Amino acid sequence: MSVARLAPWRRGHDALALPVTLWRYCAIVLPCARRELRAWRRRALAIPDPALRAHACATLRDEHANAEGAALLASTAPPERRAEVVRLLVAYQVMYDYLDTLTEQPVADPLATSRRLHRALADVLGEAPAPPDWYAGYPHADDGGYLAALVAACSASLATLPSRAVVAPAVRRAVERAGESQSRNHAAMLGAVEGDSLARWAIAQAAPAWAMQWWELAAAAGSSLAVHALLTAAADPLLTPAAAARLEAAYWPWMCSLNTLLESVADRSADALTGNHNYAGRYASPEVAAERLATIAARAAAAARALPDGPHHLTVLAAMACFYLSAPEAASEADVRRRVLAQLGSGTRMLDAAVRMRERLR
Repeated sequence: MSVARLAPWRRGHDALALPVTLWRYCAIVLPCARRELRAWRRRALAIPDPALRAHACATLRDEHANAEGAALLASTAPPERRAEVVRLLVAYQVMYDYLDTLTEQPVADPLATSRRLHRALADVLGEAPAPPDWYAGYPHADDGGYLAALVAACSASLATLPSRAVVAPAVRRAVERAGESQSRNHAAMLGAVEGDSLARWAIAQAAPAWAMQWWELAAAAGSSLAVHALLTAAADPLLTPAAAARLEAAYWPWMCSLNTLLESVADRSADALTGNHNYAGRYASPEVAAERLATIAARAAAAARALPDGPHHLTVLAAMACFYLSAPEAASEADVRRRVLAQLGSGTRMLDAAVRMRERLR
């Protein structure tokens, strides 16, 4: 957001950024996000096709915390637009997770089918001349308008935000990366493309100075975090193209890479049971994983701090890290937790303790 829009406590005061952002989230944003999720659950229960209904309901049951976490970014939106941003972020993440679930299922042509389904991510921008047949090639299609409703909800909310045209090019780039990364990843997992297809594509996305492994780049591309940050920024009426580009560069690749890699740390045991590809499992040893994740966390934190409202972006980054590292499945990753959280600011210990206490109480 533009510096002119920032209240004094948002101009670098780390001590206030964490409590203010979290208070807004707990008191205002989270209740709104949960209302939106309940509405999407009701819509999912009405899907006529039993397979699609099962996928949609299971995704909302198992992945609802992703949408709740995405809504945290709405805590930094202007108060008069905050509710609309929550609706947008929740609908977008619900759609993202639903598509992720669908494209993990075996079909005749996984890569082409996944690419068609993931077009819905870009269609929220309202630039397509007509809605495509997202389900073409998929064995189930009668979703009762569920996917179309998610796209329409995102488009309607985005249309109310004053800087939607400013963020549109960066959003388009991010969703195209996400769709291609997810499609190649799932197609490789299903044995439909060469095993190095995702690696070759990911390497082509890199800037030489980044010095990242291919799976770190693929993880960054598959994250929805940059899209949520850009959609939130669209609520700022003073946002400039230069500020939008700066925001995109801060989230891609470092913050996005950390997002997906920490999620894969939390999912490691589940992925081992299901056979899903796990990005964090690509490292040669737990020690190498901890070292690389700490390095990526340091780069991500530096990118967040460099933004005009850096303390608030750093709070988002730290909350995301604490969420994944507090999961019971990540209990054995003590070295990763210690080294990653050490890079994310002085308030992260308090935040980590609060999130872990919430997990235990839940």
